Amino acid sequence: MKKWLLAIPTLCFTFLSQAQPTWSEDAAQIMYDNCTECHNPEGVGSVSFMEYSTAYDYRALIQSYVEFNIMPPWTADTSYQHYFDERTLTEYERNTIIEWASSGAPEGDPELAPPPPVYTGEQQLAATPDLVLEMPNYMSKATESFDDYVCISIPTGLATDRRVKAIEIIPGNRSIVHHCLLYMDEDGSYATDTIGGDCGGPTTEPLMAGYTPGASPTIFPSSEDFSSGMVLPAGSDVVFALHYPHGSYGEWDQTRVHFYFYPEPIETEFREILAGPFLQNWDFSLPPDEYTDVEATYPDVPFNLTVLSAFPHMHLLGKSIKTYAVTEAMDTVKFVNIPNWDFDWQDFYWFKYMQHLPSGSDLFAEGVYDNTVGNPHNPYDPPIEIGPGFNTTDEMFLVYFHVMEYWDGDEFVNVDSLNNLYLDQLGIEEEESGAEMGLRAYPNPFDNSIAIDYNLVNSTYVSIFIYDMAGKLVKKLQQGDQEAGAQSVVWDGSDENGSPVSNGVYHYAMRADGSVYSGRIIKK
Repeated sequence: MKKWLLAIPTLCFTFLSQAQPTWSEDAAQIMYDNCTECHNPEGVGSVSFMEYSTAYDYRALIQSYVEFNIMPPWTADTSYQHYFDERTLTEYERNTIIEWASSGAPEGDPELAPPPPVYTGEQQLAATPDLVLEMPNYMSKATESFDDYVCISIPTGLATDRRVKAIEIIPGNRSIVHHCLLYMDEDGSYATDTIGGDCGGPTTEPLMAGYTPGASPTIFPSSEDFSSGMVLPAGSDVVFALHYPHGSYGEWDQTRVHFYFYPEPIETEFREILAGPFLQNWDFSLPPDEYTDVEATYPDVPFNLTVLSAFPHMHLLGKSIKTYAVTEAMDTVKFVNIPNWDFDWQDFYWFKYMQHLPSGSDLFAEGVYDNTVGNPHNPYDPPIEIGPGFNTTDEMFLVYFHVMEYWDGDEFVNVDSLNNLYLDQLGIEEEESGAEMGLRAYPNPFDNSIAIDYNLVNSTYVSIFIYDMAGKLVKKLQQGDQEAGAQSVVWDGSDENGSPVSNGVYHYAMRADGSVYSGRIIKK
């Protein structure tokens, strides 16, 4: 009995030591999966969390931001609707980061840390774009106190209409491009505006795509039965509406956009996607020192539609916004609910499953504005009466949608399974580190599987992970001790769930014997 009682403290100590989160075994991968898309050396985040030492220095701030759901930045309520690429922490991830930071942010065994993701700032889509539009080199005029909002209009030079299957916006300087919204200006009438620093974009024109840190390219759904996309008219312009954050004065940027067109003639039926601010209100006033409700309605939708995305838009006084539809059968179709609006983190919300909007439905948007001194984003102190307008210090109430004609069964289609098809891949010259250990990946590009070979001088702990171009973890190939000598691991092109990944460019990252190596691979 005495020996049994004496064993209890030992058991408790063992349990507690195993339960204590460390950077190497717990926090690092969560940070890599959710934070380093912005917080890497070339990202828009003010500090990089790729290394333990920096994360340790910022442990209190990390804990606070996670506890109050400030980071990662995602404003849509995922209990209201689900979206493609949700930037949210699971309860386990959230609790782990909070516990790790609050308990002193221990590192653990650095050999067990996962290899970090690779960020190159390159295009994510491996295909050769059909049209590249690059803005002139622009210097941010943002000061220490004020952001810079500019609009740059660029002619497409198209002689004929082209049907667009994908759009990728590539910041020229990821450390200062907070967002870029891409508008279509069909008649080329919208002028460049880089003077006042408060241009929000031509918000009555079709909004084609957008970039925010960590965003994926816009790839319109296609299958063996149909092709969908937007039409870029002949003679049109494209307007870049860019946001450069305060403190970026003097930094230069030359953002570009890649358009991918369908080859003509299209072999499958083409479903044109239209985009526009179907919900809008330009007749409201926001008195000072008050909260004000604003609504917009689109009654009796005349067509049977499939809705692919929603983009709510307010300015600095926005507090909350919700958009939904009510069908003739009194069913509610939920689109987006943002209980805490953040002008700095507005985004397209692409639905995980396409939403059916039957004809005869009524569209609704409900918003609340905070024009009080308690709103830290209020541009005026003391507050003044503000109405709708195009400058950032004015207000707007809009909701854009991407829609197309409804086909039976659209609402059961998981868009994730369609949005990477039919982009022809090209070989890209291998870029690898680790030549001294014979590290190589072959065949590259690959169809079904790829081998990663290397030689270990010493027996050591080895981890090899596959990441996509956005730095998201795809597959853990190797985690554990390996003997000295020749080694090889094989990736079959599947993700952590065993599902085949889409064609495209990926990186492998390897940590062995205290060093980190990486290389680029292509699945075709």
